[in-house]
Amino acid sequence: MPRDDLGYIAEEEEDEQRKSGASKGAKRRFDEFECPSCSAYNPVGDGFGNNDELVCNYCGVSFKASVDDEGKLKMKES
Repeated sequence: MPRDDLGYIAEEEEDEQRKSGASKGAKRRFDEFECPSCSAYNPVGDGFGNNDELVCNYCGVSFKASVDDEGKLKMKES
């Protein structure tokens, strides 16, 4: 029985998206972020998502989180 390589690859990509949370799109939640100003990693206990306000625990700069339809996080200084 021939193996459907394209179907197998598509299944692997779908599994990776589910594991990373990318399949949730703009509803994706994160539990940490890297500060765009000082590059420090900041854990967030309850998690955060789209349009949440965050403050870096190290440099004190505040940001607004933006999650696009592909589940990618962008931080904009507020």
